[in-house]
Amino acid sequence: MIAEYLQRLAWDPAAPVPDGWPRGWWGVLLLFCIPGGMGIPPGVLLGHNGGLGPIVMSVLYFASDVVLALVFEPMLIVLSALARRVPRLRLAGEMMMSGVTRLMPVGSTSAPVGVALTAFGAGLPFGRALAAAAGFGLVTSWLFTIAGDMAYFGLGMVSTLWFDGLLGDQRMAAFAGLAVMLVVPVLIRRWHARPG
Repeated sequence: MIAEYLQRLAWDPAAPVPDGWPRGWWGVLLLFCIPGGMGIPPGVLLGHNGGLGPIVMSVLYFASDVVLALVFEPMLIVLSALARRVPRLRLAGEMMMSGVTRLMPVGSTSAPVGVALTAFGAGLPFGRALAAAAGFGLVTSWLFTIAGDMAYFGLGMVSTLWFDGLLGDQRMAAFAGLAVMLVVPVLIRRWHARPG
């Protein structure tokens, strides 16, 4: 059932949580562990309907970030090792990092902001990769990356709950919350990248 719902969520990001999905904190944590933020609106709605408050949901999202960091870190190490041996993979990695590093503010004191902005919407692996390229250590990299992703979660949680109260339709609230989560990071990056 979990695999089926995850497949459905890939093509229908506002798909309601099925009846057999675990309830309470465990079901919310499972949804938050979906990479890319797609599980935020359904997780927030499930948690809200289950009586979990914003603080509890924030703690659960932080826990999901720690779980994903434990998954992504070995994957990034393996990709880095493979990139040293496979020229096309190295080239793809360099192109990706070139695009991501454009988000880095000028000046070394602004590097944490660039890492957090990258994680805000782009995701944990990109924030971690940028932090490593900027010379941050393992723990510091993940702290800045998770801070940006937590801000992204805050945006998703607040917008989803606001639209749920405004519209009274959870499916529409999930769509609207996802729309905000897609548009706001782009607007922030454009504002950040503007000259002067």
